[in-house]
Amino acid sequence: MKDIIEQKLVIDIDTAPNWDKVYSGICLVANSEIVLLLNFNEETAEFDGFTIVKNKDFEKYRVWEKDDYAELKNDNSAELLKTINVECFSDLKSSLKNLMSELIAIYTYDDEESYFVGKILSINDSSIELKLIDKDSKWTNKEKIKIKEISYVGFRTSYETKLIKNVLQQRI
Repeated sequence: MKDIIEQKLVIDIDTAPNWDKVYSGICLVANSEIVLLLNFNEETAEFDGFTIVKNKDFEKYRVWEKDDYAELKNDNSAELLKTINVECFSDLKSSLKNLMSELIAIYTYDDEESYFVGKILSINDSSIELKLIDKDSKWTNKEKIKIKEISYVGFRTSYETKLIKNVLQQRI
């Protein structure tokens, strides 16, 4: 993985047999606990935000072949890579602490419907508390989530960016 990170290669991470998800992106961090990707968005065919998954949740990954790069319509990776300090992403808990000022998306192991978007209000050794935001950019209730139950963290994607921009416009 060290060579993949140094060369900024795009990989596909397959979470089967745990669940049916494939995450694609440039691998920025890969250690015994987490993998941090600059997320590839298939719909827009460009890079869009970041993804954190737990290392234990996948058994295989695939490095993109030369032909796969034809899917990439706009290589905007350089500008996005300037916005992140990968040193802050050594494990899930420190990653979450680093993301306290961000709007984040979380999936949990409960089921595929366990999807939360919000801002971290507090974090301790075992859980985080999120102030949730709905699809209309309205702040709703709070949700406490056990860190061990988090299967995915996304941040700075176009979805979260749009939501927070709408919140800021509502204040004006």
